[in-house]
Amino acid sequence: MKLKPYTKLAEIYDSIFKSKKFYKNYYDFIFKILKNIEIIPKSILELACGTGILAKIFLDKGFSIEGLDISKNMLEVAEKKGINTHLANMINFKLGKKYDLILCIFDSLNYIQNQSDLLCCFRSVKKHLSEKGLFIFDMNSDYYINEVIPRHGNEYHKIGNIECIWLNSHEPNTWISELIFFEEIEGGVYRRYYERHVEKAYKLTDIKNLLKKAEFYSIETYSWFDFSELGDDTQRWFFVCSPCSRS
Repeated sequence: MKLKPYTKLAEIYDSIFKSKKFYKNYYDFIFKILKNIEIIPKSILELACGTGILAKIFLDKGFSIEGLDISKNMLEVAEKKGINTHLANMINFKLGKKYDLILCIFDSLNYIQNQSDLLCCFRSVKKHLSEKGLFIFDMNSDYYINEVIPRHGNEYHKIGNIECIWLNSHEPNTWISELIFFEEIEGGVYRRYYERHVEKAYKLTDIKNLLKKAEFYSIETYSWFDFSELGDDTQRWFFVCSPCSRS
């Protein structure tokens, strides 16, 4: 059975990723940014929040945070963590309110397949930011998708009665993940599910130009979680953007 991305994966996502340090690193990095510029956001929105692992960390730290995602299955898991959620597409969402901080992490924006839609997303974010609000996000670099992913191995996960075979492949500027799930129903009888995930690579200059078109006037970039400068072999780009100049 062919499913939309993050349908069956939603059932085992936390078991695969929650133990990783990614989400704690994301929180620590974002908190350092907020501390450095002396901003305490009263309202936060996380785009592509998934099962709400990061949002839950913010919530437990006393922040007011909401999550938005296109996957109903992922949001159902997030809601069990106490996260207020919105079922919407991050490309053209309309919530009728503004936030002091909008996040989009773990290369979620690479799922947007073209520059036109990416610009629409940036403009949607801009409309939902308060005057001095921040937009913090990360993306897999074109180096990572074109040079590292072709050497990336496949994965296998077994969570309870679900087995997942994660097959990675590559096309120019494209990372394709094919997820095959086998769920044991009873007595050795299995049901098969299939999801196809596609991430697109963008040039750094194109992303910056799109942000400027969306009227972000302060754009800072970092490599990984240590505030280092970007290099040709940087695998993950971090962006800290604001519609107003902070200089």
